[in-house]
Amino acid sequence: MSEFDVASSPIGGIKGRLRPYVWSLRSGLRTIRFLFGRFERTCPVCEYRGRFFAYANPLALGINFDSLCPNCLSHERHRLLVLCDAEQGLFMGKDILHFAPEKGLTEYIKARKPRSYVTCEFGGKGADFDINIEKIDLESDRFDRIICCHILEHVNDRLAIPELFRILRKGGTLIAMIPLIEGWQETFEDRSRQKTEEDRILYFNQHDHVRFFGRDFRRRLERAGFVVDEYTAVEPQVAQYGLIRGEKVFLCRKT
Repeated sequence: MSEFDVASSPIGGIKGRLRPYVWSLRSGLRTIRFLFGRFERTCPVCEYRGRFFAYANPLALGINFDSLCPNCLSHERHRLLVLCDAEQGLFMGKDILHFAPEKGLTEYIKARKPRSYVTCEFGGKGADFDINIEKIDLESDRFDRIICCHILEHVNDRLAIPELFRILRKGGTLIAMIPLIEGWQETFEDRSRQKTEEDRILYFNQHDHVRFFGRDFRRRLERAGFVVDEYTAVEPQVAQYGLIRGEKVFLCRKT
């Protein structure tokens, strides 16, 4: 019997139809196996050493099984930012505004002894200021550092970025991080794909995201007046600290 005959026989057909279910089941079992980490990592935010936990949207570029620090709840982006600070000294002695602050990162920054440190959240829950990033009700030239990590994909960045530039002092730095697809020349933000929660999850990976940034994110920053530098970790730091390969910290300076 030929291979074609086997594949087209009732037995071969049943096996073929069952194969994707078996593969998916195996994938699910591997996922369960590594929910609480696979390798020993180090968290530069809180100095925890041990296994990180799985945490991610499965529709993203894949679940990162060693993502969440179980001690301070840091994610990859928080740890990358701390490594950037260790190299460039971002926080000590500075007046800082932090959008949507995370507890572990907040404690880390305060330990660096900034001159002042204030937080903000749209709606004001648990933060010092209630701020709409698209129309910031603060005076110009106020801060040396602004931390804006994974915020701009939620809002109208064409309004928000100039506002961030305005409230930053000359010589100050906007520290920005976003989900970025380097293989895309242009940002994808089709409004017709934003109408329902399901559409936003499908096209933008999260129910409250409204775009996926491409390489033109840099031009968007430069149009507001920023001079843009970047920080990216390399191996062995990526494996040691449980980072996303190629993720960037954008250091946007108001010269």
